[in-house]
Amino acid sequence: MNRRSVLAMIAVGVIGLCASNIARADEVVKFRMFLHATSIQSQEVGDVDGHALYVGHFTGLASFSDGSVGPGNLTSTADYVKGAGTVSGYFSVTPSKDSTLWIKVDGTAKPEGITTVFPEAPAIVVGGTGRFEGAKGDGKFLGGIRLTPLAAGADYWNEFVINVKK
Repeated sequence: MNRRSVLAMIAVGVIGLCASNIARADEVVKFRMFLHATSIQSQEVGDVDGHALYVGHFTGLASFSDGSVGPGNLTSTADYVKGAGTVSGYFSVTPSKDSTLWIKVDGTAKPEGITTVFPEAPAIVVGGTGRFEGAKGDGKFLGGIRLTPLAAGADYWNEFVINVKK
């Protein structure tokens, strides 16, 4: 066998090995969440005008692409200067009473009038129960909007496409 054939066979083997290790979605979960702030705590930082840290909890409903509806929750932290900055959130959604999926998103926020826009960001599956037991995966936080300023009672919606891998 000549050297060229050996190199070609090695290349095919390496490509095949890499392709077999590419993570595939066992299930794609698409949903929108409609949430209401139940608890918001803030702390002014004091270094520059309008710099504040927030911890918040939101509860509400998740509407899934298959027509099912279940509870949704968000616990988040934010570091804002005049309403713009970074956000880190842990979301949980329950499409059926015996299955919950937990997702983490790190993103940004930008005020637009009294609303705040959250642009698209990567999402990571951190675990689950029921049919999501042992789940990993990734996906996209497709964005969201908080309709009123951040305070208890604020309403917020968002949208996800998640690739659940087991």
